[in-house]
Amino acid sequence: MESAMHISEISHYESSFNLIKNQRSDDFRIEGICDRHGFSSHHIYFCASKPFWTHLRDGAQKGKIKDTFIIFDIKFLKLVESEFDEVMTDVAGWGSVESVPLAMSNLSKPFYDDIRATFNDEIDGRKMGTAKIDPTAKIADNVFIGADVAIGAHVVIHSGVRILSQSSIDENSEIYPNVTLMPKTKIGKECRIHSGTVIGSDGFGYNFDAGIHKKVWHMGGVVVGDQVEMGSNTCIDQGTFSPTVIGDGSKLDNQVQVGHNVHLGKGVILCGQVAIAGSTIIEDYCVFGGQAGAAPDIRIGAGSQVAGGAGVTGSLEAGSTVGGHPARPVKEWLRTQATLRKLSLKK
Repeated sequence: MESAMHISEISHYESSFNLIKNQRSDDFRIEGICDRHGFSSHHIYFCASKPFWTHLRDGAQKGKIKDTFIIFDIKFLKLVESEFDEVMTDVAGWGSVESVPLAMSNLSKPFYDDIRATFNDEIDGRKMGTAKIDPTAKIADNVFIGADVAIGAHVVIHSGVRILSQSSIDENSEIYPNVTLMPKTKIGKECRIHSGTVIGSDGFGYNFDAGIHKKVWHMGGVVVGDQVEMGSNTCIDQGTFSPTVIGDGSKLDNQVQVGHNVHLGKGVILCGQVAIAGSTIIEDYCVFGGQAGAAPDIRIGAGSQVAGGAGVTGSLEAGSTVGGHPARPVKEWLRTQATLRKLSLKK
């Protein structure tokens, strides 16, 4: 079942929507929402500030925005209208809303509902005949497998595991007791997921309006690369409109939290109780010590090291070594700690 609506139906879900220009036929369909970093035809792209407009301009120059429908914040729209002739030629059309965050909450719901309707997690996929399981896979008793799940060769699944609709596990991976894989979770080859971990639960996304926290509905799923190991009771939130990604060879300790839309590169190490906020990119071979954290929407350059307990509040260049809160170069942090101790001991 395809999630879709006509452009004219957008106002049914977002009352402040004003259609400014439709450059396609009346039967043109909107099938989903783009994430902030990419474009898809027949999808909505929200543009509320200069970084999004810059990304849109770049997409236009590279021919990537054909048949994308753009929704602007009404105040920001007025700042960029003079540039439309060189940017908006190939898009499906555009309109405005009073608040992009609230429009995202309202418009994500119908697309989520349509996608959710394709899941069946009430009847085991083995009974329905929709699950594809390699005959060499070993599956314990008390395992639930949802609709359209694929399980590869020599996979081992322990008791109490729940694998929900449209998920997959590639060859030679092992899933330990009481792990939950939410819908649209993809596990690569030779992975080990330890007990109590949940992969693919909704990200923590809400927008406040008139005394109500309005949910942003998540449908992006999670993609876990090859040779990834996750400790017990770790939580990986699914992406909002595109997947959260855990890169090949990454190792996550117990009780790690990875927020929605995070991208971990290859060989990333996250020690116990690390928390990575949404939309942050951690490049290859970074290491986070225990209880360290990263703020949302930042980039940690390849090979960086973050000391235990540190709080990273801004992007880091490749090869950085930082500590403290807010995190700063580790030698500076250590000097600060030494100075504070000397001052505190003075009579």
